[in-house]
Amino acid sequence: MESEKVEPTFVGENDGLVFVVPKELFTMKLSPEQKLDRETAKEYSKYLTGTFKGFQKANKTKYQNGDNNKTETTPEFWSEFESLAKEKGIALIGYTPVLKNYIFKNLPIVGKNAIIIGMEMDWEKIKTAPNVQVSIEAFRVYYELGEKTIELTRFLQGKGYRTEAHHPFGGKLLFTAHAVAAGLGIKGRNGLIISPEFGLRQRWSAITTDANIPETKKVDFSDMEDFCENCGVCIENCLGGAIYEEPIEKVNGSGIFTHIDRSKCMESLLNNNYCSNCLKVCPQGHK
Repeated sequence: MESEKVEPTFVGENDGLVFVVPKELFTMKLSPEQKLDRETAKEYSKYLTGTFKGFQKANKTKYQNGDNNKTETTPEFWSEFESLAKEKGIALIGYTPVLKNYIFKNLPIVGKNAIIIGMEMDWEKIKTAPNVQVSIEAFRVYYELGEKTIELTRFLQGKGYRTEAHHPFGGKLLFTAHAVAAGLGIKGRNGLIISPEFGLRQRWSAITTDANIPETKKVDFSDMEDFCENCGVCIENCLGGAIYEEPIEKVNGSGIFTHIDRSKCMESLLNNNYCSNCLKVCPQGHK
């Protein structure tokens, strides 16, 4: 049963981090040479519709905690959780306390800790970029990862923990900063996370919870960081010319940096079938 009011754990206060709904994506059209057969079009529609519905479902999970107030956990509990997640196709799992400075301005968060989860985007599809198959793959992962995030949230709620799902298509906290804090990868020069497993080829979501989480794993990413810093292939091959040579701090002292010109990136997404050329060219994401 849903309660009408939920006391948040945190509310975003960083003026440099404001959530913007990417309305332009709702107007994206295929180029004439990218016509889809009926079955593929039906599949694509399922992913698009499921993504938007999933986003709405995730936003309601904060109301579905009832009287949950447990916090204590065991290593065995997290082994069970991770096994369940991997059965559902989750490839990457990490843990970090919620980073208060990386919650979107004025948005309320339920839960003191964050579970960051990632799902791989298929290389065979990504390497066709820019192509409609990339767009289909992107929304397949948005949809499936969103559904699995909600299922895992309900698992935690069923165990008595106050928990909220944050959909990959638009969570209340900045996934990239939390993925780095959770030891899952580094931030690339285009602002996306590079993981050792898949390079740029994953989508992220988060679950915030009052459950006590495992200790964050310490990982040495110095080789990956050096490689990325000296590479620049994503900048050179950005179809929209959207990636800055040097990131720009959005608000002085906020700790929030922007790595791309959003309007140029969005224009390339709209004109190049969801583009994603940077995912294709990153040498750290090839199989």
